[in-house]
Amino acid sequence: MNTDRRSFLRKNLFVGSSLLLANSLDALAGVAKSINTRGVNQSQLKMMYTNDLLGKVNAAYRDFGGLRQLHNTINNEEVSALLFDAGGFLNASHDKNDQLRGIDIMNKIHYHGVNLSAADLLQGIESFKSLIPYINFPLLSCNYHFEDPLLRETVKSYQILQYGKFRVGVTAVGEKATIAGLVVSHPQTTLNRVSHLLKKKHHCDVVICLAHLGFNEKARINNKILAQSSIGVDCVIGGNANEGKSQLWIVKNAQKEEVMLSSNHHEGLSTATLTIAFNEEKERAGLAFKRHVPGANKIQSKQKLLSLMAARNNNINNYNFNI
Repeated sequence: MNTDRRSFLRKNLFVGSSLLLANSLDALAGVAKSINTRGVNQSQLKMMYTNDLLGKVNAAYRDFGGLRQLHNTINNEEVSALLFDAGGFLNASHDKNDQLRGIDIMNKIHYHGVNLSAADLLQGIESFKSLIPYINFPLLSCNYHFEDPLLRETVKSYQILQYGKFRVGVTAVGEKATIAGLVVSHPQTTLNRVSHLLKKKHHCDVVICLAHLGFNEKARINNKILAQSSIGVDCVIGGNANEGKSQLWIVKNAQKEEVMLSSNHHEGLSTATLTIAFNEEKERAGLAFKRHVPGANKIQSKQKLLSLMAARNNNINNYNFNI
């Protein structure tokens, strides 16, 4: 696949949000964008997603993972998909040159939305600001509020994508953080405000939240609790997933409606494709979930990976691959 298939973001639809109050959610929204839907089944919505990439450019384990392999895996897809990352795409131990190498590949992947989490701001606001001129993918967060004018302009509370006949609203939430120049509002409350706005005012058919709240069961708020307490959200893509699972869960939200919750391994060791089928009334009619291990595209590579998984006392067992 050539990269023209994903070089397709163009401004479209509503652009009047700048006329609203500066502190309103709409004023911080991205304009709606229409994407290339070559090969798309008009009754389906397809998305691919990652989390906790940590700026890993080369293979993370043996020949597997890393942004280079991830780029190849995504580029081999035959049908255009929405591409998201749930946050943690930078590594605080990297210098600027290393960070820019990772950002360059993410630009080539052409993400449609990336969560800006606290993990990406560990070097401070000023350090992150120096990277903004090199970032060509949308940064999202509805519960991070910045004092700096450049970050206020760059980080959007949500954006709307037109995928075939489906109008898709995307937002993001980050974990609690103590960072100079950043005010963090409660992710649950803020998400429900934004999802209501996306569904009721902007008439989105699907609302997706990129969350970097982790899966710590002892935490007051995590990705699962967020999904369970949400209203109007169809899918939560969860980052800060230290235990490393590539999995899809179906949970019930605050109104007892089904919400999809999914996560991947860190450092690009896995990505996933989620395809949602709809009936003529745009109601969900089916799901398909597929895991990918970047670098294991060939049969022999998959066999090698399975052999590594079968071996005892091997670090790869910590990743719980399931292909």
